Amino acid sequence: MEEMPVKKNQELEVTVVDLSYLGMGVAKVDGYPIFVENALPQEKILVRIVKVGKKFGFGKMLSIIQKSPHRQEVENEDLLRTGIAPLSHLKYEQQLVFKQEQVRNVLKKTAKMPEIQVEKTIGMQQPFGYRNKAQIPIRKIDGILQTGFYRKNSHELIPIDHFFIQDPAIDAAIIVIREILQQ
Repeated sequence: MEEMPVKKNQELEVTVVDLSYLGMGVAKVDGYPIFVENALPQEKILVRIVKVGKKFGFGKMLSIIQKSPHRQEVENEDLLRTGIAPLSHLKYEQQLVFKQEQVRNVLKKTAKMPEIQVEKTIGMQQPFGYRNKAQIPIRKIDGILQTGFYRKNSHELIPIDHFFIQDPAIDAAIIVIREILQQ
């Protein structure tokens, strides 16, 4: 069996070089890609390898040694833990560049149409409070109804009252409905 350049549970300092189509940071060790949630290009991070596959692996970021100039503070870390707003730690201008690159990659690699020019992504004045549809899980936790979203890859509900990207009127309606159901 081929020797992998990393081993499970190994801790390494790596530099993030790209973002995957899912918005995960991509670091490479001897050409072997490691996907790391919440990591951004140009960051040097300490990562623990959590899964090693034949062609790529996954890591968990333990700390940021050098931050990306495009990193921004996140209002609510739960938004990252649940995947509601997976790029909320990336400055909005860079999110637009990321989206433009995703379209360019699909046209080039999938559609085999590299000659098509992809224009800049048109952004919003305020990139929050815009979503007008919501499906919110509800669960009883310690006898009290909670609303929120599931932690990524689990059935654990993370209670959230302010969803940041959806219309604040929806947030308010969710709280009222939850209180009615609790009664």
